[in-house]
Amino acid sequence: MASVYVETSGKLTTNSTTFVAMPGLAIQLPQGVGDMAIVTLNLPQPYATGDASNNPGGVFRISVDGSILNNEASFTYSSSYGGRMPTTLVVGVPLRSKNQTVQAMWHNVRGSTVIIDSPSTLSAIY
Repeated sequence: MASVYVETSGKLTTNSTTFVAMPGLAIQLPQGVGDMAIVTLNLPQPYATGDASNNPGGVFRISVDGSILNNEASFTYSSSYGGRMPTTLVVGVPLRSKNQTVQAMWHNVRGSTVIIDSPSTLSAIY
């Protein structure tokens, strides 16, 4: 079994209403027809700012060679209190006859700004 791993540093933000790449969270999967990679996006302390009555939050997905997968992780606040919202997404990616680029993607919820200011990771085992 092999693995690949990347980690963010510093502060990342988005206020995009459509999926955009999360800077620094991209990996290459090797070729391997018939094998499956387990890809994990781990965001230990994300949060969102915005109009508290509008329930700010964030949505996260994985793209493989530019195609965004349907699997999704997200958070929104159910009260005006807010706070940190640990979020993890795990997906299976079939390996192909060529290398594949896996990219973490994100967008906001209802006009908020999504913020990551602690190390977040994208990893795969295959």
